[in-house]
Amino acid sequence: MPPPEMSPSAPIGQRLPLLERLLTGRPTGFPNLLIWLEFGILRNLRGALTALIAAWLYIPVALTAAVNLGLYGAMLATVFSAASRDGTIFASLHIPLLSDAFATLSAKTGGVGAAMTGAALGMAIGFLLGLDWVFLSPFENGLIDGFAVLLVTIALGVVVGLLYTLYRVVFERKLLHITGARRMSRREAALILPLVEEAAARLRLPNHPPVLVDDSNEPVAHAYTRHIVITRGFLEHFAYDRETISAILAHELVHWRNGDPISAGFVRGVALPLYVVQAAAGSLLNQTRNSLLRFLLWTIFWPVFVTVRYLVVPMQATDSREAEYRADQGAVLAGYRAGMRHILSDLRRSFEGGRNGWAAAICASHPPPELRLERLEEPGRDYSLPEDGS
Repeated sequence: MPPPEMSPSAPIGQRLPLLERLLTGRPTGFPNLLIWLEFGILRNLRGALTALIAAWLYIPVALTAAVNLGLYGAMLATVFSAASRDGTIFASLHIPLLSDAFATLSAKTGGVGAAMTGAALGMAIGFLLGLDWVFLSPFENGLIDGFAVLLVTIALGVVVGLLYTLYRVVFERKLLHITGARRMSRREAALILPLVEEAAARLRLPNHPPVLVDDSNEPVAHAYTRHIVITRGFLEHFAYDRETISAILAHELVHWRNGDPISAGFVRGVALPLYVVQAAAGSLLNQTRNSLLRFLLWTIFWPVFVTVRYLVVPMQATDSREAEYRADQGAVLAGYRAGMRHILSDLRRSFEGGRNGWAAAICASHPPPELRLERLEEPGRDYSLPEDGS
């Protein structure tokens, strides 16, 4: 059993080491801080590795080069084909496994086939050059120098991820206050504290994190590494219903205990170059209704949007969905099945939305509410549509 440790509500007279006081609110079911951080960081290695490669091997640059050279290749092939009146200029290409395909395509489609072939070749060459442009010079000096630069770049990404995670954990309270979270009022504490204590007890947790309130009107709740934040909009949307509040608190307690916020923080850290752009530009893209501004944003930042949407997010999806299902089941095990179903059937979207484009993209990987409701069905009971709200 881990040694006893002071909970967030421990008497002021009890003293803790400085680092422990800074990290008050972490789960005490871990032997020490390092094991807790390691547990969270290693939860989603696949997602972290994908984010690391996407950000530090410059995948958006490779995509940009691929599209540019693809367009150039298509134009060049089309012009050459038209000038020579030969739509089969690529038919004689000697490319392993692809020569026959190119010959057939060129013969059947003429100039169109030439353009398509030129685009395909240009995109392939452009993508490889885009990946290689940063490391080209070191590799020209020898394989050892090239691989050394590559390894140092990867190591730098890991170090940045670790430092970012520590920064988010240590300064979490201040960062949450800056973004609008505050302590509970007396009335809010009288309602919420007994509920979070009961939920923690039902989940057999030795402690629970402080709960903060955000005055946003959006019905949102979120677990952080050392805090749970629930919005006033969530409380008002569900009319301060105790069963519903208890369900959402149990759900977030499972995320908190399982280290899911640490895992998410580490992924953001190793993808920091992508995260900064996606968070800012993605928010503007989601919030603006001006067609010209949306077009300009997409034109400028599309490589980052595409990388995050079609590479980073899909690799997060499996672990993200399993984490949501686990947290939902935690609410059920704590006895709040009806409350959890009420939340999912009423909101019909993720209640863990974020304030920026990155958070919105990641939340898009959460399971559809209907499938989450299906997982929460009680055996032997009929759950036909329309949903009865229970």
